[in-house]
Amino acid sequence: MRDLIIYGAGGFGREINLLVRQINRHAETWNVKGFCDDGKKAGETVDDLCVLGGWNYLQTVKGCSVVLAIADPHVRQQVYNRIAGLDLVFPSLIHPDVFLDGQFNRIGKGVIITAGCYFTTGITIEDFVIINLASTIGHDVKLGRFSSVMPGTNISGNVAIGECCLLGTGAKILQNLSLGANARLGAGAVMTRSFGDNCLLVGIPAREKR
Repeated sequence: MRDLIIYGAGGFGREINLLVRQINRHAETWNVKGFCDDGKKAGETVDDLCVLGGWNYLQTVKGCSVVLAIADPHVRQQVYNRIAGLDLVFPSLIHPDVFLDGQFNRIGKGVIITAGCYFTTGITIEDFVIINLASTIGHDVKLGRFSSVMPGTNISGNVAIGECCLLGTGAKILQNLSLGANARLGAGAVMTRSFGDNCLLVGIPAREKR
């Protein structure tokens, strides 16, 4: 088993601890050493794990695997930029029941895919993307680095999502559309046309909120 540190001891970090236990039930892979969290005291216990320290703690370990369990795309990117130069490994964690054909889909490093997700073919998931519970991804979709897909999101075929996007719970994107970098699609919104960078989209059909 390989040592693993979960960066982030909030709600999503605790869910990742559960994800790791589910992976280990299928095939014993990970020995979770504990959490790193800059907002908690070293030695504190969260669920069944100890808080090891903040980002400085990672300077004391060599070659350890780390998962960034931070739902907000920009915070996740900031944390990665802080620790990118350290001697760490960033594995992808994928729930055993995820339907994901590895032959024609490409998964980057540090990706998290939780239970109940379904993928078709020709999909590119770039580094440090999170895809949360029961989401579906159609053919030839590209998800940019550090983007977060919240539970129950449906992305149709031939869609391009930029870096650091956040797709809210239950959002839907119709086929052949694009969404620029740093965009946010609100919970339950339905995107029926393409949008550029830095937009906040809400409603059915989705419109830009200014």
